Amino acid sequence: METCRLAEYLAYSVPIIFVAGLMYAVSQNHWFSFTHNALSDMGSLHNPRGYIFNDVIKITAIAGFGAAGLFMMKGHAYLLPFAMISLFLVGVFPEEMKWHGPSAVLFYLLALLDILVVGLKMYADGSSVGVLWAIVGVLTLVTIILMARYRWPVKGLAVPELIGAAVILSWVVYLGTLQCGGPAVTH
Repeated sequence: METCRLAEYLAYSVPIIFVAGLMYAVSQNHWFSFTHNALSDMGSLHNPRGYIFNDVIKITAIAGFGAAGLFMMKGHAYLLPFAMISLFLVGVFPEEMKWHGPSAVLFYLLALLDILVVGLKMYADGSSVGVLWAIVGVLTLVTIILMARYRWPVKGLAVPELIGAAVILSWVVYLGTLQCGGPAVTH
């Protein structure tokens, strides 16, 4: 299989794995509330089904790391592979462990900074969509920080986490479309 096709398939698999896995984890944790919990509450050491969420995160991170590493070879990623390592650590360290929080913050920070940096590089290389991605990356980071800090309009962290995840997953899919010379919006 061509390397670009592998990168494409891995990129497309990442959101499928995450969304399907998250839906399954939520279905197994009826107490979970998107408005009052953090996603990682499902992976708690105190939850007998915590392994489900943690395994979903680890599998998503493995597929994401594979895709990000291949993106990096084409100059389409710089920090994304490191973000995926941080995401893997989120699944390794449940929320009660001291490395969980820093790993989660580092995942979002690195992934969103990757969108900013690579988006600006794409723009400098003549792709007008690059600047849009850069703006989306910054706005997403600011939104997550404000929602987490002020716990508005929801009390839990799941909604801001999902906003960040949606943008990052969209970025991974977009990069996947570029791997085999797919359409890039320019000028």
